[in-house]
Parts: sequence; structure tokens; C-alpha cells
Amino acid sequence: MKKNKQGGSSLIEVLITVLVLSVGLLGMATLQFDALKLNHDSFLRSQAVNLAYDMTDRIRSNRSAARDGDYDLQPAPAGADASAAADIIAWQANLAAALPTGTGTITRRNEEFTVQVCWDESRGNGAPATCFQFVTGL
Repeated sequence: MKKNKQGGSSLIEVLITVLVLSVGLLGMATLQFDALKLNHDSFLRSQAVNLAYDMTDRIRSNRSAARDGDYDLQPAPAGADASAAADIIAWQANLAAALPTGTGTITRRNEEFTVQVCWDESRGNGAPATCFQFVTGL
């Protein structure tokens, strides 16, 4: 009887297998990290859109105060409609709570309001603030 000399895999084959497996696992971990980061960015963008819609709905529901200019300045000027001032204060608090360094501004041109929401999307990498603008009319 003839005996086969091949008794198993060599050390080089095992090392190549471990290398290929580790590169694949590293690639999967990178994909998971990127997906998590993009998912968080998408969540922040959704929050900003919802908060911009919230303020435009507040403006449209209080048309008389909006026409009087009570939503033009933040904080609302002295003598402004109390509900407009309360809307602005509540909106600014919601921005600060829902978005990292979340801020917002409202500008008016005739019967058209522009609501801008800005937040920090950098998470420590020094990127500039991201802003979203929504324009609505009375």
C-alpha cells in the first residue's frame, strides 16, 4: 500500500485564511460604523424638518400675530402677542433639546416667512453647522 504524504493544511494556508477572514471582518465593521453614522445624521435631519414644520404651523395658526410682526424677532419684542412669544420660547427650547447645539431663526419678507434650523452635525470632527430652511406663506 502506498501512503499519501499530504496530512493536512500547511501553516501558510492557515495564515492566508486568517488574513482573508480578518480583512473581511474589518470591512464589515467599517460598513456598520458608516451605517450607524449616516443613520444618526438622517435622524437629526428628520428632527430639524419636524421642528421647522412645527414653527411654520405655529405661525400659520396665529396669523394676526404673524402679520403684526410678533414672530419677526427672537425673543419676541416687548408688547408682542403672548402666544407668539410663548411659541418662540417653546420652539427654541425644543431645538436645543432635540438637536446638538440646535438654533433657529425666523425672517419675514412681506407675507412670506423663512424658518431656518441649524445644528452641529460634526460629532467632534470640526465640520461646520448644517442648516435647513423652510419657506411658508400666510
